[in-house]
Amino acid sequence: MRGARPLTKERAQAVLNTTETLREKALFTLGFCTGYRISEILSLTLGDVVTDGLLHSHITIKARNTKTKTGRSVFLNNTARVALSELVESMKHLPSDTPLFLSRKSANGKAKAISRQQAHNIIKRQFAAIGEYGNVSTHSLRKTFAAGIYQATGKIELVQIALGHKAITSTMSYLSFDTRAIDRAISELFE
Repeated sequence: MRGARPLTKERAQAVLNTTETLREKALFTLGFCTGYRISEILSLTLGDVVTDGLLHSHITIKARNTKTKTGRSVFLNNTARVALSELVESMKHLPSDTPLFLSRKSANGKAKAISRQQAHNIIKRQFAAIGEYGNVSTHSLRKTFAAGIYQATGKIELVQIALGHKAITSTMSYLSFDTRAIDRAISELFE
C-alpha cells in the first residue's frame, strides 16, 4: 500500500508487547517476521502451519493465495515460532482446515478467517495504542520486514528475494532510504 511506512524494530516490539490476544500477537508476529501480505497471512489454515502436532519450520503460502500466483515459503524465526505455537496450541481441538486467524463470526455455520478490514482495524488500533498514527496500515508489517532484512544484510537483492518481488524497482519502493548519507556524500564531493 502506498504511503504505508515501516516501524522501527523497537516500535514493532512495542506493538507485540501490547497485543491483547494470542491471535493478535501471531498476526503481528507473522507480518513482521515473514513479510507476507495480509491477504496471504489470512489465507493460512491450521494445516498450513502444523502437521501431527509439529509446527512447520517454514510457512508456505499456496500460489493461488498470492498476489503474483507464485507460492512462497519463509523460514520461521524463534519469535514467530513461539507466537504461532501459542496460537496453534489454543486451537489444537479444531480441524486442520480451520482458518488460523479465525473470525468470531461464521458463514453458514462454517468457520472463516477474519477479513482484511478486520485485520486493518486490529492493526490500526494496536498501532494507536503505542502512539503510531498516520501512514500505518496492514502493509506496514510487510515494510517493517523489508526494512529489517535490508538492515541485517545491506543487500537489496536479498530483500527482493525475501519479499518475492520480480522487479527490484518494486523492492526499492519498500525501503525508506536514509537520505542523510546521500546528503553527506554530496557535500563531500570535490571538497
